[in-house]
Amino acid sequence: MKLASLGLLLTVSGGCTRDAWQDAFTLKVLQVSYDDLGPEAMVVPALGPRGKDLTITVHHGATDAEARPRLLNVHQGLLLLRKNHRSLPPTPANDALRQRMARAYSRLYPYYRTRRDAVLGSPPFFGRGNMMRMQLMPPMPPAI
Repeated sequence: MKLASLGLLLTVSGGCTRDAWQDAFTLKVLQVSYDDLGPEAMVVPALGPRGKDLTITVHHGATDAEARPRLLNVHQGLLLLRKNHRSLPPTPANDALRQRMARAYSRLYPYYRTRRDAVLGSPPFFGRGNMMRMQLMPPMPPAI
């Protein structure tokens, strides 16, 4: 009996390495370029002037234009991309930028959707389940 439980323990504990635990509990973030979000004039209200550091870290926390690298909330990033894409005139000169913005949106959407599914999948009696979950993370279209 002791030998069987020791064998089971060794089999199960092989997956419980330090790296496996660290990967499971580390916050996932994405990095996009400042230029992926649209023309500077449209991005300045959310993230401030372009500057030298073009890296934007997209996460589920608050937006902070003063942090280095700058932090952008994923939901706000999706809304910003949709607004900028709609307001950019559909001319041949803007096609490359519109495609770049669409690629950035397609990178952000699965990140947002994974968290949204987890929030909406929690039972109504469990922690955040009693909040108005649809207002917490509203549905977003999968493409611009």
